[in-house]
Amino acid sequence: MASKQTTIPTLHNLSNSQAFRCLWMLEELKELDPSFTYHLKTYPRQFPYNKDLLKVFRLGKSPIMSLETTDGTPPPLVQFEPGILTESKLILQFINEEYADEKWTPKTKEDQKRDRFFTEFASCTVAEKSGFTILSEMPGQMAPWPLSWIYTVMSMPMTSHLKSDLQPVFQVLEEALTEENPWFGGKEMAVSDFNMSWGVDVGVQRGYCNLAKHPKLKGWYERIQSRSAWKKADELSGGVELVWFGMKGKKVDMSLMKKTH
Repeated sequence: MASKQTTIPTLHNLSNSQAFRCLWMLEELKELDPSFTYHLKTYPRQFPYNKDLLKVFRLGKSPIMSLETTDGTPPPLVQFEPGILTESKLILQFINEEYADEKWTPKTKEDQKRDRFFTEFASCTVAEKSGFTILSEMPGQMAPWPLSWIYTVMSMPMTSHLKSDLQPVFQVLEEALTEENPWFGGKEMAVSDFNMSWGVDVGVQRGYCNLAKHPKLKGWYERIQSRSAWKKADELSGGVELVWFGMKGKKVDMSLMKKTH
């Protein structure tokens, strides 16, 4: 793998963010091939955004992966700006195809279709619905007193609805896992499992998903967290805390919510 490495990626990792699943895949790859080279730059969460990430890509949203060539030539155009990749799903796909010789692409057509479905399901359903729920909760969670109480009471009906709306989603994940197919990619771990880790981790940490009701999903979740590459990524990133996103105790000026970059 590393003998074919013509670019060296740098993962720009905002703490407590979706970039973690990209870091996890990079560490899985590093275990498979110790000569594989990548760099990691971690940025602290700041409100309303970390300005240093804007210097890497105009939107300043993690994850971002930048590329430098091993021979000093200009970086390749992978998306629409030379040497810059964004969107965690696409970064994972790039790592798998460019550096891992498609290690995490299922071998059978049936599992490939399954992997493709759960990759989309992870991004467009699990993560999206979890994100809506977070947005409903966060004003009450982050605002100073007494605004926090007001926001919490006002958002309670919507938050309750959004949490209920997530329950059939987690049940789908539970029913998808079997002894024959213990991974979302099928018989073996695949790209969809990396993608799925974010939404499930959010659900578990924030209490949207009760793993006691989903034993097969619990087994999958514990299995990925027990992997040495996951543990290494967790160590390198400083941990992933998804209740406060590392912002607990920080004063938030709610007027900044109206400001843009």
